[in-house]
Amino acid sequence: MPPTSRLRGRLWRMLAPKWAHQPLSGEGAASRGGRFNPPGMKALYMSEDFVTAVAEYEQELGIRPGTLCAYEVDMSGIVDLCDQATRLAAGVDLADLHCPWKHIALVLRERPPSWDLATRLAQRGAAGIRVPSMRHPEGRNLVLWRWNDSPERRVEVLDPLGDLPRNRESGRD
Repeated sequence: MPPTSRLRGRLWRMLAPKWAHQPLSGEGAASRGGRFNPPGMKALYMSEDFVTAVAEYEQELGIRPGTLCAYEVDMSGIVDLCDQATRLAAGVDLADLHCPWKHIALVLRERPPSWDLATRLAQRGAAGIRVPSMRHPEGRNLVLWRWNDSPERRVEVLDPLGDLPRNRESGRD
């Protein structure tokens, strides 16, 4: 297992309207897969600042509706792949982080190296990874595969006024 660290603080995430009622589920990422999770593997993607959260959400599509949500995070077991020494200890090549995963998975119909990386680290007990943003050069993201399963791995949605929808039908006419 590569070295892990603890990450604490406020993180941000854009929620797609159809998943805004389940801001901690990881089901949206599991439904189709993401850069660091193959289909079927739950993942919670968050950013260290809201500009990066919006850029990551929009991807190559440009503007689309979404809900910006804040989270309070206190997570142990994070492999910080922004750190070169940790990347080397984990046997992670920077090219694997930056691979064109959508093209590999959807066009070539092959397994992207970033999925293998995620599976390997999760199987070794990592709760998640901290990675550079592919959409915002100064940004950093946190990708979790395990959260709220112990006191050392806590993620809380900050919704003091109860504005997030309670179910999939909330807010529809």
